[in-house]
Amino acid sequence: MNGLIGELQSFYRDFLEADTGDLGQIYDPSVVFCDPIHRVEGLEALQAYFDGMSRGLKSCRFEFGQVVDADDSACLPWVMHYAHHSLNGGRPLQLRGCSLLRFGKRIHYHEDFYDVGAMVYERVPVVGALVRGIKARMARAAG
Repeated sequence: MNGLIGELQSFYRDFLEADTGDLGQIYDPSVVFCDPIHRVEGLEALQAYFDGMSRGLKSCRFEFGQVVDADDSACLPWVMHYAHHSLNGGRPLQLRGCSLLRFGKRIHYHEDFYDVGAMVYERVPVVGALVRGIKARMARAAG
C-alpha cells in the first residue's frame, strides 16, 4: 500500500486529535476536497473546513476497510464513528462511506461519498421521520 494512504489513515483515525497543521504532509497545496455538502479548493481552505467541522463534534474516528489502489489513485472504504452535540442527542452514530483519492507526491484530489441523509437529515426530529418514511415507501415500491 502507498505510504501516503497510511499517513492519511493515521490522520483520520481520531479526527479530533489530528492537527490540521499537519495536512500539508498529506495534501497538495492545490488540493480539491469534495463531499456531498461542500467543495473546497486549496490547503488553507481545507484546514479551515476541517477546523470548522470539528467544532460541534464530541468524538470522531474512522475505521478503514481494504484499500483498492492503482499507481496514482485509490478507493478507501471507511466507517465514521461520531457524536455531534446537535444530532441524536449527542449519542454515538456511525456512517459508512468511501473516499476516492488521486495523488502524486501528495493527495491532490479527495472526494468522499456517503449518504448525507443518514448522516444529518434522518437525525433531525421532524425531518428525520419524513426522510425515513420516504425511504421505506421507496423500498416497498422496489420490492
